[in-house]
Amino acid sequence: MAIRPDVLPLARLHAIDDLADIGVAVRQGLPHRRPDRRHKRSKADKSSDTVADSPLAGQDAMRIEPLDSTLGAVVRDVDLATIDDEAFHRIEAAWHEHAVLLFPSQHLSDADHIAFTRRFGRLEMGLKRTAKTSLTKLGRISNVDKDGNVVDAEALQARFQRGNQQWHSDSSYKRVGAKASILAAHVVPDRGGETEWADLRAAWDALDGAMQEWLSDKEAVHSYRFSHAWHGGLELLNDAELDHLPPVIHPLMRIHPATGRPNLFVGRHASHIVGEDREESRRLLRRLTTEASQSPRTWKHRWQPGDIVIWDNRCVLHRGHPWPPDQARVMARSTVAGEDADNEWAMAD
Repeated sequence: MAIRPDVLPLARLHAIDDLADIGVAVRQGLPHRRPDRRHKRSKADKSSDTVADSPLAGQDAMRIEPLDSTLGAVVRDVDLATIDDEAFHRIEAAWHEHAVLLFPSQHLSDADHIAFTRRFGRLEMGLKRTAKTSLTKLGRISNVDKDGNVVDAEALQARFQRGNQQWHSDSSYKRVGAKASILAAHVVPDRGGETEWADLRAAWDALDGAMQEWLSDKEAVHSYRFSHAWHGGLELLNDAELDHLPPVIHPLMRIHPATGRPNLFVGRHASHIVGEDREESRRLLRRLTTEASQSPRTWKHRWQPGDIVIWDNRCVLHRGHPWPPDQARVMARSTVAGEDADNEWAMAD
């Protein structure tokens, strides 16, 4: 059956041992996814979204400050390196509510970053990392080489990172995508280099009822080869490694396991809709992604060194923004594997 997107109603239709050290070196210039599926936030829901009613309220000095969008909150007066179980559970509850949390000025060590990540679940292994290195090192998202020099804008390392400037959910090209990602800023450019998030829960809520009904039993193929073909991503893996990442299928509407809220599930890794014309379905997927990423369903953060952000890949898209190619940007990322991730992609506890 052919899709008629013109008549379907939309409502507004690798790691390095010490990232802190490389940050110093760069600064010094040294070489160096059918109940009722429509959940809409009421005005009462939104008005209760205050510091006093938040999961973190009244817990010592810890404060939560919801952002002026459908997702996101800033968590202040907390040291992620020393939080106890009670504090963590409140952070986790706030994360489920807001989907993206910013912790300013944390300046976590690599070990503390990994320890905080492991509170959320098993670490996801990178495409080329072993269990041992995933336990001790963080993924590096950087345009700086091992000697601390900014790489050429056309180098593979830089081209691969430009792929991150498309809306995506981490690891959705795997059978079970990532649960969470935690990104820390070590070196930031003078301008640009922001990260932006889009709320797929609110995106689903914004869809017309007819579109929700049409999408509710549809599935999309997600493919690493599809999403990485244009910017050099395929060059990072050999044929055997690429064969280990076959296309997978995910529903276009998912129910969040912790909150019960439905959300859209799209992004750059989604190639086409199963059972529909490939090119027409790709156009629809692009349109859905565009509509999902409109205000007030987005939030963009200008990084400062030491900032930590955690987001929920199950219901949020994200993308990076460009920055001057001659300026360094060094970030450290850890990823939490999905609850039912295959053991080959997730660390044992």
